[in-house]
Amino acid sequence: MVPSALRYPENSMEFAPTYPDDIPEHWQRFFDLREELLLGYGYNTARAYWADLQDWFEWAVARDKDVMALTKRDQKQYYALLRRRGYSESTVRRRGTSLRLLGADSGAAR
Repeated sequence: MVPSALRYPENSMEFAPTYPDDIPEHWQRFFDLREELLLGYGYNTARAYWADLQDWFEWAVARDKDVMALTKRDQKQYYALLRRRGYSESTVRRRGTSLRLLGADSGAAR
């Protein structure tokens, strides 16, 4: 686990949402892994990946899915939603890259 003094970039980002103290364990696992991943990036890159991963997270939570265990079908549904909303293909690819960097899509191949 990353010490709270090193947490980046959530503590620097004014738009980070607040959550109740009793969040599900898989949410905390996602938050910790996301922060650990982002420590190695510069602010702008970390901010972009943070936003991508937050969108993945919110999409999964809204559908009662674990963002750390998304299936290939889940990912296709998410990509289709982005395309329907008019996101560019480069944005869709970057969102997929952010999830792969986090390792959250490892369950999708099973």
